[in-house]
Amino acid sequence: MKLLTHTAVGMFSGAVFYYLLNLDVGFILLAGFAAFLPDIDWRMQYSWRLGNVHRKVLHNVWVMGALAGIVYFLFRSPVLVLGVVVGFMSHLIADCFTVEGVYWLYPIGRKTERFHVKGSLSMSRPETAKIEGYIQIVLFTLTGFLFLVKQIEIDVFSMEGLITLAVMLAVGFYLFKTLGKVIKRTIRRMGL
Repeated sequence: MKLLTHTAVGMFSGAVFYYLLNLDVGFILLAGFAAFLPDIDWRMQYSWRLGNVHRKVLHNVWVMGALAGIVYFLFRSPVLVLGVVVGFMSHLIADCFTVEGVYWLYPIGRKTERFHVKGSLSMSRPETAKIEGYIQIVLFTLTGFLFLVKQIEIDVFSMEGLITLAVMLAVGFYLFKTLGKVIKRTIRRMGL
């Protein structure tokens, strides 16, 4: 999957926790950032020529646990740890829908593929790229919606409430579509 899709999935996952647990808006951004960390192994494989490491070295629960431990050791904040775990886990779950899948317990089971979970989405097919674009739009929009709905109290069963919801969805779509462009530029500049 594209890094922008992983960021959208991570931010949406973060927005759900933000909304349900009454967290700070930075939680959404942290989850979005953590969601593209596992794909550093793509860079390790293709740019640094370290062999067949993509979807193995950093796409597993061991790295997620180590990263969570490092974050807790450095900051002593369970909320930051939760943000990293939510973003990282959203990446692994999203990759499970692709034909390459995820080796959850790598290197355990690497020869038998015992802990290798994969789906049917092929990222090389044009129709999948189109689906991925729709997923990005929907998730960025829902992230904006969850952010805004927490900020404004409305009665959704009135005409005024329905209009407010429609405006919030439109504003959420605009804000996070714009943010998506910024994220895409940043990813390109980083060379990922």
